[in-house]
Amino acid sequence: MEMMLVLAVMVAVAGLAYPAIQGAMDDQRLRRAGDLVRAEWARARVTAMKTGRMHVFRYEIGSEFYSIRPWQTAADALEASSGTLVQDATAQISATNINNPLGIPGVQLPSGMTFLSGETATDTRLVQAMADTGAMDSTTTGTQPIVFYPDGSATDARLVLTNQRCFIQLYLRGLTGLSRGSDLLTAEEIAQ
Repeated sequence: MEMMLVLAVMVAVAGLAYPAIQGAMDDQRLRRAGDLVRAEWARARVTAMKTGRMHVFRYEIGSEFYSIRPWQTAADALEASSGTLVQDATAQISATNINNPLGIPGVQLPSGMTFLSGETATDTRLVQAMADTGAMDSTTTGTQPIVFYPDGSATDARLVLTNQRCFIQLYLRGLTGLSRGSDLLTAEEIAQ
């Protein structure tokens, strides 16, 4: 009888503690999601510098989907249709994922994390590249892509990630291509 009473008390204490523990775990996953996006930005910057080709970070507001891929031009599409591109580039251009609203292969943030908002500064190099090359990278998701250039710079950007309880802001400095993240923010702090 005493053992059953002790077990009942332990179950009640665990039930009361679970929401507090779950909130802390969600906050940690939000921090990890911010670190993941910043790491992806760094990887895209390095890849752009190594390959000498612009790379684009795309994301979907209100979802957890994002992708990084090389800047695609009309010439790339012609080469892809004639089969002269290397296997990786052909796979990136022709592959589709019906579960991905971006329409291209991508990855997801940790479960329960989403892109709340994003701002990208208009970059004259991007506008010029779109005009000169007949680029196919138009914004189909309504968000301006974040572009990483071969010289190590990028477009200035700010993203907000959320777990529906807290928020984290990520900043990308275009001139240097370096990023930073904020601490966890409340709804009142994010509105300022």
